[in-house]
Amino acid sequence: MWFVLGGSFVGLPMFEAGTELRLVSPDLLTVYSSGRVVDDQLVIDLPLDASMEIRLLVFPPDASDAVIAEVLSGAAAIHGQVADDRSDIMVRFANVEDAVSLRAWLMDERGVRLVLVTRRSS
Repeated sequence: MWFVLGGSFVGLPMFEAGTELRLVSPDLLTVYSSGRVVDDQLVIDLPLDASMEIRLLVFPPDASDAVIAEVLSGAAAIHGQVADDRSDIMVRFANVEDAVSLRAWLMDERGVRLVLVTRRSS
């Protein structure tokens, strides 16, 4: 499946050590949570309800001011939604019909383990 979708993911960074992922509101004004890749693992506290719509902002390590400004402008924001069981984040890419598991994509394509910490019941 990833081979077919590969072209849609060309703009995503490699998620190497130090990459930051922020979960934000659809209007990009509220930061709900964030995490950094450390030792091939990305740990994010997930205080959000099931099915909640979010945007994901990805900041590569050592990003230039221009890259940071582009990410913060929302131009590179990834559309996402918290999975019904809160165990994953489903992301949507342009020209891809179905949502894609962020957990599976990170592991299969980048070798990064996504850990979502959910401290409350769904």
